[in-house]
Amino acid sequence: MFSDLPQIIQGKIIENLNYKLNPQNDYQKYLRSNCTKLNNHYCSKISSINLNRLQHIPQGGSWRDIPFDLLPNGLKRARRSDHTKRYGRLHPNGLCSTILTKCDPHWGSFFHPYEERIISVREAARIQSFPDNYTFYGSLTEQYEQVGNAVPPLLAKALGGKISSLIKE
Repeated sequence: MFSDLPQIIQGKIIENLNYKLNPQNDYQKYLRSNCTKLNNHYCSKISSINLNRLQHIPQGGSWRDIPFDLLPNGLKRARRSDHTKRYGRLHPNGLCSTILTKCDPHWGSFFHPYEERIISVREAARIQSFPDNYTFYGSLTEQYEQVGNAVPPLLAKALGGKISSLIKE
């Protein structure tokens, strides 16, 4: 899903980025449509302690992979079966967690599968099926909120198509 996107530096906002590669699959072709430059492909900076925690989390892993002494206090008291998605790192071939209104590692699986950062607004939008030509506005927090609060466009299209066919019957 992200393989054609350029690498970014956490906390640095750059617009009108070039794609790293041509589309690698049909979903990337759909997302790009006629888009030639990327916007909203940036993310907030994570704290040094979270960066340290991230370095212990493999693809598909979570807080359970972090050494005990690096865990936040609340997770030191948690059962290993609780909070299964917190501090999660996405797996390139796995299922993604629900996109929330903030891509905070404390709340879900929002660490990038390859890079040492959380996912960007654009990556969150791609997970939700927003085409790359769709631009989000406002502060970084507001952009993540827009993505997280939205009904995914492909879901809306499928529901609308079903409702339309039922009305026609």
